[in-house]
Amino acid sequence: MKKRAYILASAIAISPAITSAQGLVPTIESEFDFCQDRPVEPEWMSELPSREKYKRLVIQTIYRAQGLESVVEAQECSCETRFPPWDAAVQHFNDNFLGGDRNALREAEEEHLDRFNELRSTAREICEAEGLW
Repeated sequence: MKKRAYILASAIAISPAITSAQGLVPTIESEFDFCQDRPVEPEWMSELPSREKYKRLVIQTIYRAQGLESVVEAQECSCETRFPPWDAAVQHFNDNFLGGDRNALREAEEEHLDRFNELRSTAREICEAEGLW
């Protein structure tokens, strides 16, 4: 009897934590502070089989780096510049990394993440001046 009471008391005590944690599940619908009309990631990327999900991460990293690269090159941060269509990132992946194994793709991701980080502070200055960071 004591064991049941303890389990019941424990369940009651943690139920608010469980309930509030349920509200933390991210939704597919994203609202942004700026550039609400960003191009949507190609649907097929989210539908990749589990064993190929890492490809999605590589393409996303390429996309982010290309966006900042465009901002720095253009010296402006319009939504179209910072968030271009996904086609170029997907094409870059297909041309350079499509047949790569996990190690090659990990290196590709690191390379593009390094590029993103190199450009981040310069792009941030440009975008902050336009209220788009």
